[in-house]
Amino acid sequence: MGIEIKGITIPALMIKLDKSESFEKNLKELEEKLSSAFFQGSVSVVDLSNVELTETQKEEIEEILKKYNSKVLGYKTSHRESEKKGITEVTEKKSLKIINKTLRSGQRVEYDGDILIIGDVNPDAYVVASGNVIVMGTLRGVVHAGANGDETAIVMALKLKPQQLRIASYLTRSPDEMEEPEYPEKAYIENNQIFIDRI
Repeated sequence: MGIEIKGITIPALMIKLDKSESFEKNLKELEEKLSSAFFQGSVSVVDLSNVELTETQKEEIEEILKKYNSKVLGYKTSHRESEKKGITEVTEKKSLKIINKTLRSGQRVEYDGDILIIGDVNPDAYVVASGNVIVMGTLRGVVHAGANGDETAIVMALKLKPQQLRIASYLTRSPDEMEEPEYPEKAYIENNQIFIDRI
């Protein structure tokens, strides 16, 4: 079947290794696919729900992604594997929570890790993550990335129009009269303030 790379949002990729092939063959195929300019400058989620990798193998994958200007956002593991490892184990890469629905007014999502929302975040909905927040839709509610003080966290959305946006201890709000964004944007901290750039 071969390795799968799917665009799960802009600009995030889901990389699923082929368990029927050797790690070396997966690695070679990953490098061939990433050499396409289409995937460069993306962030990636590596799906480990059907394979087990050593820390060294994870590092090899990360090196290839880095070579092609892509970055590992996190690792998706099976629920059983997460239970087996226990909540006390902390790795450098945070786990990813995927929410496949629109968050309505009054709904709240909190997670110790990265959050990917495939849908919109409506006004008066709340998203709080210790890591990054990516919204494959319009972000109109309240979002707090890097909630544990991580100033390297980012917020990305196809349309970024938050009522309130926080990264670590930094806070910004959208102007009352704001035009509809025409392109995806990301918010990040630089020089002790929040910047918003198009992707």
